[in-house]
Amino acid sequence: MQTTRQSGIPGNGSPTTRILPLKTLLAGLEQWVPFVWQENYDNAGLILGDPNQQIRKALVCFDVTPEVVDEAVRSGADLILSHHPAIFKGIKRINPASRLGYMIKQSLCHGIAWCALHTNLDNTLSGVNSWLCEHLGLQEVRPLVPLQGIYGKLQVYVPEAYAEKLRQALAEAGCGAGARYDACSYTSRGEGRFRAGSQAHPFTGRIGELHCEAECKIECLYPLHKTRQVLDVLRTNHPYEEPAFDLLPLQNEAAEQGAGAIGILPETMQERELLDKLKELTGVHCIRHSGFQGRRIKKIALCGGSGGSFIANAYGQKADVYITGDLKYHDFTDTEPGTWLVDIGHFESEKFAMELIFRFIRKNFPNFAVSISEQAKNPVSFY
Repeated sequence: MQTTRQSGIPGNGSPTTRILPLKTLLAGLEQWVPFVWQENYDNAGLILGDPNQQIRKALVCFDVTPEVVDEAVRSGADLILSHHPAIFKGIKRINPASRLGYMIKQSLCHGIAWCALHTNLDNTLSGVNSWLCEHLGLQEVRPLVPLQGIYGKLQVYVPEAYAEKLRQALAEAGCGAGARYDACSYTSRGEGRFRAGSQAHPFTGRIGELHCEAECKIECLYPLHKTRQVLDVLRTNHPYEEPAFDLLPLQNEAAEQGAGAIGILPETMQERELLDKLKELTGVHCIRHSGFQGRRIKKIALCGGSGGSFIANAYGQKADVYITGDLKYHDFTDTEPGTWLVDIGHFESEKFAMELIFRFIRKNFPNFAVSISEQAKNPVSFY
């Protein structure tokens, strides 16, 4: 994996290093891979640190290790952006002499924050799986297991004369946006009826009198993680002091968010040809698989990391091969005939996450110093 290791470091001809609040960087990450997209067992997001602290440099890594923390101290980084969360399960004691205790102590003493982009980065087509999909040449790519429950439906009632202004403002806030369309909404017309109380300041009608107003009902989808932003925009652009609206949770499947990916090769590929390609792309020296049968590979399903729980999804969608990591013995023995299982290793299937995070920071926060850890390596050795 080739990458530029540093960005915005004074003394190498780069512009002056940018300083920004940690919460500003977190907000940018939230727009890319919202933390609410993580699985319910996960611990992505800000794990250690104050969102209001000022940061000068980020160090991107795969796992947070003592070696990575020491590197952050040496390099002056005050944020470690990892793929795997350093704290995944609850901890009851912190011993500075232990591995985790040492990392926490060193980080707190040097003002180093930790943030993880884990399953929220997995659950988008522009995330962990995108690199392999792109370099395998897959077309018509979609999530293997689409996310559900990440959208809500907004219904709001507004006077007809203000409907267009409100529609545009909601669209700019992210309402009605899908994979290929945006500014989507539905409008129906009717009559609103209300009576203003003695403490009210009605936009139309008189206090104490029943009033009827020609109104529109605007309906649109919105991302649940933007609920607060959507409500702020609604109230700012609505003429009534108490707008009438409904927020309804939905179970719609997301078109571009979900675990894993599945796509089509432009031309079929032989089994050994695919394995050779995977070795070339990932650098893995040994690939476990469920045996050659002379297949011609056309439809490929894949999932970076531990993807054994999605074997049935790959099989159900008639994938010719399912590529992932950390498969167990019984994953191979118990799978249904027809799907070829290929295990390229956990690290090898996800290490591209570091490059994705690095590129996002460089693109969206110019002149902010960021580097990829030189300590990022596979903890599993082979003999």
